[in-house]
Amino acid sequence: MRKIAPVERQMMRKEYVKQLVHVVRTQGFLSLTIQDIAKTMNLSRASLYNYFSSKEDIIMELTNLCIDYINEAGKTISNEELSYPLRFQKVFEQAVFSAVYASDLYLTDLKTSCIHLYEKKMHSRKEQLSAIHTFYRNGMKAEVFNQLNPSILIIQDETVLGKLVNTAFLVQEELSLKQALLDYYVAKKTQVLKPEYLQNTENEDIHAMVENILNKLAAI
Repeated sequence: MRKIAPVERQMMRKEYVKQLVHVVRTQGFLSLTIQDIAKTMNLSRASLYNYFSSKEDIIMELTNLCIDYINEAGKTISNEELSYPLRFQKVFEQAVFSAVYASDLYLTDLKTSCIHLYEKKMHSRKEQLSAIHTFYRNGMKAEVFNQLNPSILIIQDETVLGKLVNTAFLVQEELSLKQALLDYYVAKKTQVLKPEYLQNTENEDIHAMVENILNKLAAI
């Protein structure tokens, strides 16, 4: 087999662990064997070891993928050169991906078996929450957002989006993920944005924003 260049190897590691997101979110990872993981990645067990040294190495890459996305989204949310309504969309997107990447099952397994990764993930989460709290508070001071409790807004996203990314729930409620995200986003921005700023966003392409989220989800 040809030698894999370090840059290509790292890129492929990220692509392969993306294929584990749904399984790990819905089943956790403690019960998964290396053979299970290789099958999900559509690799032979031997080929898997060309990219990963162990099961813990795979979980580390998956955790870092989640943290990297959160950190990247956080840069946009904290960019004061961008409008509050635009950054509000990024908060929404980040909340969707947090629901996908960090299910309770995954976090429980991480805490049980990889405490150092769990602590790294929780530190990232703490920074994420601090950035979102600051964003909401500043938006309220600027009189763009209604006076609401940021903690409640965050819990609301975690609860609702945790349900919406659950395929069984969508089937039960006869909803598509696209329509569910569209409806929730409209409800959320109506709740958060003051009326005058809602009027200024009438021409925004909400469908394009949700399609962008769905395309990113399809890639994992």
